[in-house]
Amino acid sequence: MTFGMQLFLMQLPCIVGLVAGLTARYWWSRQAAATKRRYVDAAWTNRPFAGLAVVVALCLFGAFLWRHTEINPWTGRRGLFLFSDKVLEELSEKEECRGPGEPPLLDAADPVHERVAGVTSRLLAANAGVDAIGARRWTVQVLDSPAINATVDSGGQVMVHVGLTKMANDDQLSIVLGHEMAHCVLRHINQLCSVVFVANSLGLMPFFAAIWVALPIGWSVLAHLSSVALIKVCILWPCFRKYENEADRVGLELAAKACVDVTQGHLFWDAMSKTDSCSTKLFWWMSMHPTSKSRAKHLHSLIPVATEIRRLAAC
Repeated sequence: MTFGMQLFLMQLPCIVGLVAGLTARYWWSRQAAATKRRYVDAAWTNRPFAGLAVVVALCLFGAFLWRHTEINPWTGRRGLFLFSDKVLEELSEKEECRGPGEPPLLDAADPVHERVAGVTSRLLAANAGVDAIGARRWTVQVLDSPAINATVDSGGQVMVHVGLTKMANDDQLSIVLGHEMAHCVLRHINQLCSVVFVANSLGLMPFFAAIWVALPIGWSVLAHLSSVALIKVCILWPCFRKYENEADRVGLELAAKACVDVTQGHLFWDAMSKTDSCSTKLFWWMSMHPTSKSRAKHLHSLIPVATEIRRLAAC
């Protein structure tokens, strides 16, 4: 299954709900009053059977979801993985082709690139026993950009912006990269896609169908947009922030095995919190990421566990 097909399947429930609602609306508008009355009476008479059909459908869908869950050894909780990790990795490899508008890459001989590569190598060597790390072919790229950012895609591509290297020391850089690698270890991309699919299937698909049948066009559009925003704010964004907290914890553990100073994590995010705007702090609930201050507190609370991991690694 190609990634394009997987992306289509993620949005398929919304498409089905929209098309079904518009089709039913058009069909219903062409029926005579007597025919409408007959259908309404039949629906009311058969409501127990309709309810039973809904329950059976939900049970089958629940069984389908359960079949695609696995226990994550890093978190101890059961996660949902509906999509192919291999296809997601192949997509990441294709996306390595850079567009003309992107920041230029530093040469491998550049001191900044050598520094990032060294930090990454130490982190990978210390965690080579982790299947999700040892099985990947890792590459490093440094972007000549002032952004304070780093990403690690599911294909093993490490991308660091120069702005981050100016903001973070080596220990802090290792903890940030550990966080990004933790997303790969925890298979968060797969889980995020799966959560979106379920939210669309159970929330948006039936709602879209109902509003496009029952409401005037103007109200349908408003309800459509409002429901999408509500699903994001109330379900998706909190879920994404939880994954970020998981990656912070696991990333700190990966960095601890590389003998970094684990107290540097919360210091980095304390410094980052000073750059946060008022709107970022006020509207944190509209973000996929926790605030810098909350991340600093979380990482500070993890220092005792990370210190013990560091001790066991004979640092």
